[in-house]
Formats: sequence, structure tokens, C-alpha cells
Amino acid sequence: MKKSLLALAVSAAAFTGAANAAEIYSSDEATVDFYGQLRTEMKFMDADDYNGDLSTGSSRTGVDAKYNVSDNFAVLGLVEVGVPANDSSDVTVRRHMVGFATDLGTIQFGKDWTVSDDLGGTDYSYFFGGTGNLYGQLNGALNDSQIKYSLDLDNWWVKAAYGFNDSSSHQDLAEGFVGASFGAFSFHAGGGYNRNHDFKAGNTSLDVSNTYYEATGVFDATDTLQLSATYYGSKVEVKDSDFDVDQNAISVGAYWTFVEKTSLYAGYEYVKQDAGDYGDEDGNNTFVGVEYKFSSWARVFAEVGYADGATLGFVDENDNLIGPSTADSETNFGLGARFYW
Repeated sequence: MKKSLLALAVSAAAFTGAANAAEIYSSDEATVDFYGQLRTEMKFMDADDYNGDLSTGSSRTGVDAKYNVSDNFAVLGLVEVGVPANDSSDVTVRRHMVGFATDLGTIQFGKDWTVSDDLGGTDYSYFFGGTGNLYGQLNGALNDSQIKYSLDLDNWWVKAAYGFNDSSSHQDLAEGFVGASFGAFSFHAGGGYNRNHDFKAGNTSLDVSNTYYEATGVFDATDTLQLSATYYGSKVEVKDSDFDVDQNAISVGAYWTFVEKTSLYAGYEYVKQDAGDYGDEDGNNTFVGVEYKFSSWARVFAEVGYADGATLGFVDENDNLIGPSTADSETNFGLGARFYW
């Protein structure tokens, strides 16, 4: 679930996104926090005749450090490792960042998720949403050689990223977003360019680029009800060919805490792809779920999703790159639990 949507104006202090981090060390000069998530989930997929698939759900843990050099200058460091959902025995480095926080903004260097993924579009789901988010189709929303910048100005903020293409394994990346909050309404808009010089499509290596742009609005109708909508546009092009795809997507969703600690969430996503002489496709995706929070550090949830049509590709909730797919009126179900610290 893109919880960043619930607090769109993320401050520089939310460098790790670890609201429940355990403090290892603290002084006037420095802090070191240990944070993590244990994720367990069970999916029952219509295409697999509803056989249950139990996985780790991309559990992760990390260390976040901050050293205050002066009142307006700090050094930041973070490393995070994770257990991919598809192989619980394989530990990988998810994030590896160093940076500096000043009055002029925060700058970070290293391996991290893209700014577009940090912000996310309208997607309250844990399992089956995200088809309308068109930014991660080439890189899985991850870049291991980038520089990220953020600046907060009262109710306005700016975020940007640039990926260093210093080897054939790295991709071109450039992103920029701006956002603001006005009372109960907040929004962000921006876009980016991502180019993979060596995109594998079966046994073929392609030079593929994705230019994307997005606008999201969030309205806190009441203290317990939030409504959101996102428009995404994208153009995917293959170099030295006449193949390109124009994509447009609309996502709408709602998150309602109807009883203390218990919330309902729902969303609808429509994606339209036009590949010219190669044809066009569209996809419809709907999900509804319920979430119960024991506290800020533990929750359980259940979700049902309905999909019909085709998608060019998207990144699922566990950051797995999903290629072209077709769903023929499929109904899927998921159960999950998470523990935070």
C-alpha cells in the first residue's frame, strides 16, 4: 500500500519511512535507528485455480543514521536489506544511501527506489492494485546509481532524481515532481524519463525508453475518509523501430476508517494502451479490502481483486516487474499480516 499517499507532503526527516524505528543510539550530535518490516501473505489466484501461495511478502530491515555537524547541516546514511517474496532464502540490498540535509534541501546518493515510487499514484491496495502506475515498467521502480533531491517550503515541496548511466547495466533516469497542501486538499504532479539500453525481451535485447507524467489529487473529506484520484500518461518507444505505445491510465480510490483501528479501502484502475498498427488494448482492475491495525506496529488485512483485459506491464506491491499480461474476468484473493519496528 502506498502509505505515502496518506501523507503526501513527506518531509526530509522521513528519510527512511520508518515511523516505528527502534532507537539504537541518540545524542545531541547523532542518532542511529534500527527499523524493519516482517511481511507474510497468502494469495489465492484465479489463474492458478485458487491454490494458495504463502510468501514472505518482501520483508526487510535496515539501519538509518544521522549526524548533526551543525544546526543547519547533517550527514545521513542508510542501508536496508530484504528477503524477496519469491525466494525467502535470498537476502538482497534493497537500499544503500548516503546524503546531506541542509536548509536548502536534502540530497542523497546511491541505490534507492525512484521518486515516482516514493510518491506513488492512487493505490491503497496491498495486493492487486498498481496497474495505473506507469513509471516502473522498465526498471521495477529501482535505480542503483542515482542522486535524489528534496526541498520542503511550508506547504510546498519539490523532489527530483537523476540516474547515472555509468555502465551498460545502469539506466538513464530523470524525474521531477512538485506538490502542495491546502487544508484538506493536497496534490502532486510531475514526470520522468527512463531508458533501458539493454532491456531483455525473451532472447532479444532492446533499447527501450519510457517518458511518463502524472497528476494526483487527495481530499481528506473527513478525519476518517480520504478520497484520491490519479491520471498517468506514458509513451514507450523502442529505438530503431517503428514500435511505440501511448498509454493513459486513470486510478480512483478511497480509504475509510469506519471503526476504530478498522478500515475499508477500494480502488478502480483503467489503463488504455495504443500501439498504432500493432493494435491497442485496455485493462480494468478493481479491488476492495479491509485492514485491522492492532497498533502502529502490527496489522492484518484481506483483499479481493477483479481484473479483466490486458496490460503492457506494471510493478506489483512487492516490487516485482510484471510483463504483458491478460486477465479474463479473473477474481483473486489475498490475506496478509505485517509487523513493523
